[in-house]
Amino acid sequence: MTVQASIKQPVSFEGKGLHTGKQAKITIQPAGEHTGIVFQRIDKAGKNTKIHANWKNIKALPLCTCVTAENNVYVRTIEHLMAAFYACGIDNALVQIKGSEIPILDGSAKQFITGINEVGIQQQTARRPVYRFTEKIEIKEDRHRQIIVEPFDDALIVDITVLISEVGAQKWKGKITPELFAEQISPSRTFGHLRDGLFAQLSRFTPTPVCLGANTKTAVVLGKQGKVLNKDGLRSPDELVKHRLLDLVGDLMLSGGHIHAKITTVGPLHRITHQLLKDAFNKNIIEKF
Repeated sequence: MTVQASIKQPVSFEGKGLHTGKQAKITIQPAGEHTGIVFQRIDKAGKNTKIHANWKNIKALPLCTCVTAENNVYVRTIEHLMAAFYACGIDNALVQIKGSEIPILDGSAKQFITGINEVGIQQQTARRPVYRFTEKIEIKEDRHRQIIVEPFDDALIVDITVLISEVGAQKWKGKITPELFAEQISPSRTFGHLRDGLFAQLSRFTPTPVCLGANTKTAVVLGKQGKVLNKDGLRSPDELVKHRLLDLVGDLMLSGGHIHAKITTVGPLHRITHQLLKDAFNKNIIEKF
């Protein structure tokens, strides 16, 4: 689809947040052309604040993607929902949320996609924003954490490698389309080691708690020697790398549109993708076409 789209009717999702462990509810409302994705905190603490899902509004919080307004009201863990918008071709939506964190549901983007498709997608007339890179850019922390983006006008091509302790390397390479993403990538769940749960308990009293809502219903939990502790195991042998790909695509939606490029990444993290977007736009090496 080359034109913008929104949803036909409102759709709601409810559940606990992955990091806060607190109950939250979102309702996705239709929105007009050129609105983009906008979050509105309708709980008392949120003060009805609206926050555009854009790289300019990124707030650094651990293990998630978070966007904030000037009054410091924020919404965290938006990446799976943003990935679902990519898969469904949704460019314009108002996401009203009671709470500070998007519900994690089963840890993937699949339930968001199913709900959106059930209420229907309304195609609009304006052209969808698509961005391409005009030159190569690299963001490197070390040889295990890096992303390289090269110009490629016709599609999004991703070569991704994740290195997981006690599991080893997993790789995925190919052309990404919304249709392929919805079918093959979106069911992949977030994951972590059991020891992260212990860390979560210690973080309960910190300003930015992590993983308080993580369990085998909301994530893939890895035990000793990388053993999967979920009763039904993995959804696919390469579920872990596919989930990192899911996060990457969700984060790229903070560009304000779809991105066409060739991306090679090892050990992708939210902060690296965030820095990529900031550097690309600030250095004017990414353009709308």
